[in-house]
Amino acid sequence: MGRLGENIHKRKDGRWEARVVFGDPICGRTRYKYLYGRSYQEAKAKKKAFLRGLDALQAAAACKETAVICDADPAFLNHVEPLDIPEEPVVSAASSAPAPLAPTVCFSDVAEKWLASKKLAIKESSYAFYSVMITNHLLPRFGGFDIKDVDYDQIASFLSDEKQHGRLRDQGPLSDKTLSELKSILYRILRFGKSRHYISEVPESIPITVKKTPIPVFSESEQVCMEKQGRQEDTAFSVGILFTAYTGIRVGEICALKWSDFDWENGTVSISKTVNRVRDTDSESGARTHVVIGPPKTDSSNRTIPIPESVLPYFKAHAGESANYVLTGSKKFMEPRVCRSRFARFLKRAGIKHHTFHTLRHTYATNCVAEGMDIKSLSEILGHSDVSITLARYVHPSLDTKKAQVNKLKTFANR
Repeated sequence: MGRLGENIHKRKDGRWEARVVFGDPICGRTRYKYLYGRSYQEAKAKKKAFLRGLDALQAAAACKETAVICDADPAFLNHVEPLDIPEEPVVSAASSAPAPLAPTVCFSDVAEKWLASKKLAIKESSYAFYSVMITNHLLPRFGGFDIKDVDYDQIASFLSDEKQHGRLRDQGPLSDKTLSELKSILYRILRFGKSRHYISEVPESIPITVKKTPIPVFSESEQVCMEKQGRQEDTAFSVGILFTAYTGIRVGEICALKWSDFDWENGTVSISKTVNRVRDTDSESGARTHVVIGPPKTDSSNRTIPIPESVLPYFKAHAGESANYVLTGSKKFMEPRVCRSRFARFLKRAGIKHHTFHTLRHTYATNCVAEGMDIKSLSEILGHSDVSITLARYVHPSLDTKKAQVNKLKTFANR
């Protein structure tokens, strides 16, 4: 598979095609040259030979040395096929017809341009995610396609294959959520292609049903055991776990939290940073990653959270130096993956079955609803951009809560 920007791709007939877009040194018009080889290296070598000869011709044309134009590089014409390139369609300036579509535009080129257009507009972690999804899933399937050939049937076949064998580590089924994200990126690229007149219409969207699996919460007895274990261990990490349980902040946010973010007088904490490990998209090695400490997930995630008065004295008594991170008690931060691993061992020591670190956040939200907190306040505390996200993802009243609510109904006679 050719690299992004090389305009070299494998055709359906098994041959490799290298495309060159250049200005004709004689008439000045834009030309397209297609060179073919039985392998990627052969097509690339032909492209290099063509470009060397083209450079010589353009230099001669610039100097108006006609003799040199004819004799610039005699071997040049022996290395490439004749320039049998069709003329581009000419559209009258007065015509109201839409801009003509490019003769051939590879999907990989459009994907690269779309990704470049997003680099300054999104977080580095989001950019890295898009890059990985394009490189690992979309380009192996569509990279060498003319973007006009990416139609409904091609997309439907691709999504079906990904659903069954899309997981990279073992070729197992791809989750519905990941499949939905992959489809979203693909259609964004196609819509970008339409805006640049590479295609006239975006294929009809293919529906994907994402099954919502309820996230488990810690039971009341498990919460009691967790708090006892945390107070017994009395370490910086155990303090961080309990603080997460009483505030519902994300794993990246607790990893970035410093004691300087606390306002003890008002009993609040400011969330303004998060820790993420993202893929290094500028490195030639796709496996390399680096840690980023940056703004939270969304603008609404920059927030101030009140600390419950019942536990405020406990956390204030354990506060360290303002420059220290809460989870480590030092000036060195902890990565989210390390935090998750240590949390699993913490639960094992407490005799609690395995739960993800995110369960703390889900449990906090569920407890707040059970205690009667209004959804708008909870949504802002959790840092959601919309109340509907809070309702859909985190609020799952228990059966006891549901019974208590329905028992408030009066008989028809007593209404």
